[in-house]
Amino acid sequence: MISILSKSGGIAMLERSKWQKELVVFSRLVNTIVLTGNIYDQHPIVNEREQKIQGFCSLELYLARTCQSFGYQAILFYNPIDGFYAVPGLQQKTNVIELIEKIVSAASSEQQGNQGNINLSKRISTQGNTSILTECIEEAAHVVNLLLTRSDVSIAVIISFSSRMTARPDDLDMDERKTFMYLQEGAVNGRKNHSGDPDNPGFQSNMMIQNQLFLIADKINDLPAWYYLGHPSFKNINIPKPDYRMRNQIIIGYSTNFPGYSEATKEEKDLFSDVFVGSTEGFTTQDIARVFQIAKFSNLDIHGIDKAILLYKHGVQDNPWLKLDANKLSGAENQIKKRVLGQDVVIKAAVDIVKRAAMGMSGLQHSSASSKPRGILFLAGPTGTGKTELAKALTELIFLDERNMIRFDMSEYRQEQSDQRLLGAPPGYVGYEAGGQLTNAIREHPFSVLLFDEIEKAHPSVMDKFLQILEDGRITDGRGETVYFQDCLIIFTSNLGITVHSTDNPGVRIQNVSYETDKDYQSVHDKVLSGVRRYFNDELGRPELLNRIGNNILVFDYIREDSLKPIIAKQIKSIAGNLWADKHIRLMVSAQAMDDLFKLAVDDLPKGQGGRGIGNMMEEMIINPLARFMFDNSVMRDATVTVEHIFMDNGLSEIKAVIL
Repeated sequence: MISILSKSGGIAMLERSKWQKELVVFSRLVNTIVLTGNIYDQHPIVNEREQKIQGFCSLELYLARTCQSFGYQAILFYNPIDGFYAVPGLQQKTNVIELIEKIVSAASSEQQGNQGNINLSKRISTQGNTSILTECIEEAAHVVNLLLTRSDVSIAVIISFSSRMTARPDDLDMDERKTFMYLQEGAVNGRKNHSGDPDNPGFQSNMMIQNQLFLIADKINDLPAWYYLGHPSFKNINIPKPDYRMRNQIIIGYSTNFPGYSEATKEEKDLFSDVFVGSTEGFTTQDIARVFQIAKFSNLDIHGIDKAILLYKHGVQDNPWLKLDANKLSGAENQIKKRVLGQDVVIKAAVDIVKRAAMGMSGLQHSSASSKPRGILFLAGPTGTGKTELAKALTELIFLDERNMIRFDMSEYRQEQSDQRLLGAPPGYVGYEAGGQLTNAIREHPFSVLLFDEIEKAHPSVMDKFLQILEDGRITDGRGETVYFQDCLIIFTSNLGITVHSTDNPGVRIQNVSYETDKDYQSVHDKVLSGVRRYFNDELGRPELLNRIGNNILVFDYIREDSLKPIIAKQIKSIAGNLWADKHIRLMVSAQAMDDLFKLAVDDLPKGQGGRGIGNMMEEMIINPLARFMFDNSVMRDATVTVEHIFMDNGLSEIKAVIL
């Protein structure tokens, strides 16, 4: 037995789950109960009087024991593979196999000729257990009908795998329709019998209970809607996965024999429990038990339980967060500044967030910190200022390769059903088996940098999904499988705040921030930040999503004049490197030509196109005339070209160059 202790050292109130309490109540009120949800798990047997978990058992066995406690004298199981059978180890005075044969035989003798006869066959397992099979599921439903309406001893019939009894619940053939009609009619007209055992001194002869039918199904809509909708004697009880309280009770109970637990201090036990419970949101009881098994196989004690949880969630994988070099992180700010130019304030804040993520300290102020993503970045500001480039630089910092970034262009998710592309279509819809683009990517690469580019272009239904991801660090896809984001760095980029809706004409957007009017970074920062908040609070109506992002909104400045020369030099270096790699042509650019490019870039700045605009200018002013010059002079390979001067001639860009 498992005793449950509270963190304070006293006995915590241990009680059954909500669905277990509902089962007790509604079993006395309705004649058909369908149990759905977490039906394949092991469920705790809670003794509230003694405040102990006496063990765990399957849902079928839990129902059987519950029915016995109600006074049912016969408890019968059925599934399409094994037929009708009694649960081994469950003591019953009534032989349910003989009961079936007796009732079916009596019913068959009442039929005219062979019409309506049910063909039964016995099967004895290698363990000596006897079961009865019918020729089809429809005949099995007929047997259930006879048992419920004719049994003179109180009987509960439990049918497993009900979801497999029909291919399409909204398009039944005649045999499938008759199957559910038998079940419905049998439950409605079920016979009432005395409860308990007449040989038991505590038997109450005046206590009457109606024969009961239980169906165990994956989902309620696996059954035909007419079978349960508007049916006053029908109840669906959904079984959720263990909640935070129940997981805490299960984990502490299992921990008594766990290595290092009994020797640990109270503070160490509390930390162990907090990490374990917080990291196992969405876990079943069996999942929790397997984590303990993994920890024991891997020789991990209470201080390494987080490693066992990661191993169970993601399999055997390298965790790049644990391999981050402290010296590399210390110099990360200067290294990224060489790549993302003119954004020193943003880079410092971004590197701080990565350091916090590497230390596993994200969200420590919240009660469920261990389940949240490693880090969150919301990169806002003018276009072409390096937002995507910073995301790539951070990916390379963590994973040593910028290609390890998983990027989603949110302009592709504008439609209302776009959330199904990310998370997968629900059952019955096209693409259900394929899963979702986001969930599949995280399942394959649980340690990732996720980039959601131009997040404001996504449909609000997609935005809603981020609430759970940012808060709980997990989400369930259309197939019912849970994926975890606890080891992801999530980055959003946005151009919010650059334009706003006109107060005079709400349908028109006007410029809110510009290079010419906002000469300093503080002005850009304040206007963009205000625009982001206005969007989430007023336009989108999702202030809670803004709260999940918190103070991780980093605002980029416009590319200013003092950053132009390094940007131009960087792009020239890229052009020269590609020419050398592809054609073995060495490109040289004179100081005069560099100055020409600088002046052209300065003139281009007011357009507010940032680095992307500079790239377009470089294509027009040097790449195009250089390609023309090389083609006209037959410079195809193995040469040195020096660009001495860049100028405009009759609206066309020209270069003065020499070939060596």
